[in-house]
Amino acid sequence: MSEDISPVNPNASPEARKLLRFLYRISGKKTLTGQHEFLGRMSVITEKVKEITGKYPAVWGSDFGFSDERHDIDNIKYRTRLVDEIRKQHGSGAIITMTYHQANPAIGEPCLFEGGVISKLSDQQWKDLITPGTSIFEAWRKQMDIVVEILKKVQEARIPVLFRPYHEMNGNWFWWGGRKGQDGYIALYKQLFHYFTEHHKLNNLLWVWASDKPWSGVEDFYPGDEYIDVLGADIYPVKDYPEVYRQEWYERMVKLAKNKPLALTEFSVLPTEEILNKQPRWVWTMAWADLLLQANTTEEIVRFYNSKKTLTRKNTEIPSPKKQ
Repeated sequence: MSEDISPVNPNASPEARKLLRFLYRISGKKTLTGQHEFLGRMSVITEKVKEITGKYPAVWGSDFGFSDERHDIDNIKYRTRLVDEIRKQHGSGAIITMTYHQANPAIGEPCLFEGGVISKLSDQQWKDLITPGTSIFEAWRKQMDIVVEILKKVQEARIPVLFRPYHEMNGNWFWWGGRKGQDGYIALYKQLFHYFTEHHKLNNLLWVWASDKPWSGVEDFYPGDEYIDVLGADIYPVKDYPEVYRQEWYERMVKLAKNKPLALTEFSVLPTEEILNKQPRWVWTMAWADLLLQANTTEEIVRFYNSKKTLTRKNTEIPSPKKQ
């Protein structure tokens, strides 16, 4: 391959480098099956997939949480279980991906999804957020330090992570979304990148930039090739429109990604083999929690996991967690 496939973090761990090489190798050929799990449920749907198909998803994903017992599936109290679950899943052969529905730093955690993650910052609050030394910047930094503590334990276990922060930024629902320009979303993303890689020396991460449906203009939120290892898109059905995976969206992402891997980072409706043949660059898929069971029949799930286009976890049984 003529283009450089090194991670954007020059100090990336050998494990992260190996994972990225693997993604490049399967790009255009195979698609990894994947399953997101709510923090409070850990691996409930993953086990259901095994029950239905006889196979485990190749990719296991979760979140760091933001709430309390009011929204228990995203309760931050479950963070204490997260590292052990990641070790367990990775030990069984799973690739790990993590996202973060971060509480608005002006509000803090625990919070509800509506009004906490889905919320707004004023223009002045946003300016302060990307200005070191301000009170909201310090609140943001303290939030990120909690995540760092978890990720450093994962790094000590030599586990690479496909890290997907501040997703769906081209939408206007999350507090980090909808702000174009170098002083908008891009500035926050770069701030996080430098804080994690340079200040905290987190070298086990591959950086995943994942938009909402890639409508025209998604390019305005792209931080640049030097900050992104993998590009992704979250694609859900649009009401009264029969085609879920529009070819124009795929082609727009291919153009933006150039040689970088692409992923379907969130969805409900499984892509068919026909779609994967027309859109072969998706290197992994991430069905969102129990939407997998709500939006697809048992037959469709079995068909997807048995497709010649998809890859599942090598191991057929998840072993008990190893004693540390």
